Amino acid sequence: LTADQLKDTNIIPEKLIETDVVVVPVLLDSTDTGKLVVRDTRTFWKEQITPEETDRNFDISRADSVVAFPVSSNQWLDYLDSEIETASKQGFDVLEKGITLTVKKNGRILRRATGQPPWSDLIG
Repeated sequence: LTADQLKDTNIIPEKLIETDVVVVPVLLDSTDTGKLVVRDTRTFWKEQITPEETDRNFDISRADSVVAFPVSSNQWLDYLDSEIETASKQGFDVLEKGITLTVKKNGRILRRATGQPPWSDLIG
């Protein structure tokens, strides 16, 4: 979302707008006791995301129009709890690899997968 890798121009944020998609990155972590918590995603995104070796023209603000940061961490954890549990039962290591939930406008889960979102599927 924030850098070019294969082409000179990154069109993913623009295409996500066209397909009416919003990305909500949720930074999950665990405490010393193993309890899952939602960390300050906005600060992490703005201050700690750095370009990878293959990223060109990195600009963290490039995705601002399609990224909405979670508010009210406890409510997000409540919402994600059953999804995380289901993913864990299916063999996903949510903290290690991440999880992508594709949620329909009616609130139902369309797809659950490990790792980053399938960008090409989302933009058609």
